[in-house]
Amino acid sequence: MVRIRMENAKTWKTCISAIAALIDEAAFKFTPEGMRMKAIDPSHVALVDFELPADAFVEYEVRKETVLGIDLAEMDKVMSRAKSEDEFVLELSEGENRLILTFRGKSTRRFSLPLIDIRETELPEPKLEFTASAQVSAGAIQDALKDAGLVGDSVKFEISSEEFKMSAEGDSGSVEMKLSKGDEGLKKLDVRQQARAMYNINYLEDMSKAASSDDIVTVNLGTDLPIQLNFPMGKKGRLSFLLAPRIEAR
Repeated sequence: MVRIRMENAKTWKTCISAIAALIDEAAFKFTPEGMRMKAIDPSHVALVDFELPADAFVEYEVRKETVLGIDLAEMDKVMSRAKSEDEFVLELSEGENRLILTFRGKSTRRFSLPLIDIRETELPEPKLEFTASAQVSAGAIQDALKDAGLVGDSVKFEISSEEFKMSAEGDSGSVEMKLSKGDEGLKKLDVRQQARAMYNINYLEDMSKAASSDDIVTVNLGTDLPIQLNFPMGKKGRLSFLLAPRIEAR
């Protein structure tokens, strides 16, 4: 049996929207302790790690480990119909091998989605030596990505002991966004060694859908290493993305 209930649909809706932009289908593992999904995108450029413990839900009924294969594009279509304040229920209709998604607000709306046959793949934990970390306003990152997209398709991240910077260059010009210690959009810097690397803007824009503009995103960086973006799920879960770098010509 799998039945989960959330006070509102916002968290699930936002996460699925961001994940579905990168991943076509995934195996969601439900255990009595909580839910986890870990998957890599078809081009093997981005990795998603989504986890919510049982106590992140208002109601959580999972008696044994159950893996559900979900078409994320179809789930995203359904979740787009949820209002953020709607109560959200997801349950497994075992006899029909379907998921039932229910939204309760001014009315009660119920959708069903067929499960898909997908084998869960155990992905190893990446061993990365990040040398710099910054806690940054999601709105600042989202604006910087839109700015960077005006001049190119890649954006450079740099973290030093004094500032966080995103920049881009192209034939039509250049753009830079800088946050220094004390600026409202920069909450924390933790730097053992200055780091810089370049990444694809389109992937980052898809990932940034997981955050509201006033959320704080943790950016972990190492020179020419994958970037890790950790999005807030309250104190009870995590949504983390890894994105491979574009290596600059020196």
